[in-house]
Amino acid sequence: MDSELESTEQSDLNKESVVKTSDNPNFRDMEAAPGRKSMKKIIFVTVILIVLLSAGFFFRSQIKGLVSGGGVKSTPSPSASTPEPSPTPSPLVRSDWSFEILNGSGVTGAAKKLADEMQALGYPVIKVGNADRDNYSETQILIREDLSEKIDLVIADLKDTIKIASVAGQLKEGTASARIIIGKDSI
Repeated sequence: MDSELESTEQSDLNKESVVKTSDNPNFRDMEAAPGRKSMKKIIFVTVILIVLLSAGFFFRSQIKGLVSGGGVKSTPSPSASTPEPSPTPSPLVRSDWSFEILNGSGVTGAAKKLADEMQALGYPVIKVGNADRDNYSETQILIREDLSEKIDLVIADLKDTIKIASVAGQLKEGTASARIIIGKDSI
């Protein structure tokens, strides 16, 4: 039994020497293990710092670009790019208009000639005559107040028939929609 005990003690000593011997390739020094963990922590922290610094520089350059005006261009929202539909102007109905045509040019027959041309276009002419004077230099039109929004359509429609220089004002008397006073510029 003594020899058995010696052998067990010898075996325990051999095990102990294996653990503590640095020549052994399986050697693990318990004191060195914390150093390895420290090294892993240092590498991990270093990698995190590099990622954070890179992200910081990236975002800093993005913010600088936005502040300097070269930033990201936003796409307009669909509601912003869709214009509001404008009201469709009602078309010109020539028969809805009636005219008085007065000669202010001093040229005989000018009012009758224009009246015939306008009737051929479909405009009703309810009065033809002479103006209060015969020295108008420009042709003018007077319009009833309730039709003033549509006068541009009439002027555009008559541009090949007569030159109307200006809207002189409102037509306050009579039953016509408008009164044209022919001036020397239309002769």
